[in-house]
Amino acid sequence: MGDDRVTDSELNALVDDELDPARQAEIEAWLADNPEAAQRVARYRSQNAGLHALYDDILNEELPARTAALLDVRRAGVPAWAAMAAAITLFVVGAAGGWLVRGEGVSDTGTQLVAAATTSPIDAPPVVIPPIDTQVLMQRASMAHVVSHQDELRSPAAGGPAAMADYIADRMGKQIRVPSLDSFGYNMVGGRVLPDTDGPAAQFVFADENGHKVSLYVRSEQANGVDITYALADDLSMFYWNDSDRSYALVTRIDDDTGREALLSAAKAVHRQLSQ
Repeated sequence: MGDDRVTDSELNALVDDELDPARQAEIEAWLADNPEAAQRVARYRSQNAGLHALYDDILNEELPARTAALLDVRRAGVPAWAAMAAAITLFVVGAAGGWLVRGEGVSDTGTQLVAAATTSPIDAPPVVIPPIDTQVLMQRASMAHVVSHQDELRSPAAGGPAAMADYIADRMGKQIRVPSLDSFGYNMVGGRVLPDTDGPAAQFVFADENGHKVSLYVRSEQANGVDITYALADDLSMFYWNDSDRSYALVTRIDDDTGREALLSAAKAVHRQLSQ
């Protein structure tokens, strides 16, 4: 069996147990002679197992009416993992919870979800700026964090931060600064461009000497701005914000308030770097 007879779609179908038994046996035999492809399949299966372990309990719960309506509107053209992530329950803490940070250069809107209207010429209807789509941002940022693997990322060693910025900008169509978390003990592992509802999104992945991972998800989003705000999605913690043109989410797993404070400090540092 030649390589050209096994497509990526068939490998995905194999992982999802969607092949007929005869074709499955053929591809399994082909994988025995193609270790590189076999490693990919093993990685896909590992990702599936991880996603099921994280979210099966949530998926079996009855969806709130609002979430079900959101799925009906957005499901077309959205990857399967994003549909799965739509079941994640988010816990967002605003000013009352003490985790809203102001004075970092982001518009002073907090976690408001009310559209802001700007002044328009006389007799013209007001231009309504939509609120940030917090749920979509958190879903995509958390799932991108879960399924990121080093061999799928572009290494910063290939030309340094400047080359990484050019690589991301070429695919997003906009310039973007490459942040650094070196002062927090996290070195950049790599970056990549991912599909999103409003065009390509960027993800930067960092890790400390123990392999603990922090990722920054950046998506294009015209919104009314949101200050740095804490959110919890399952066992992932994150700080997110919007600068009226893009939304950002810094994501990791933390065990206590000390870890949350450290993540907040890192989010503030990234915000400063990207605002320069």
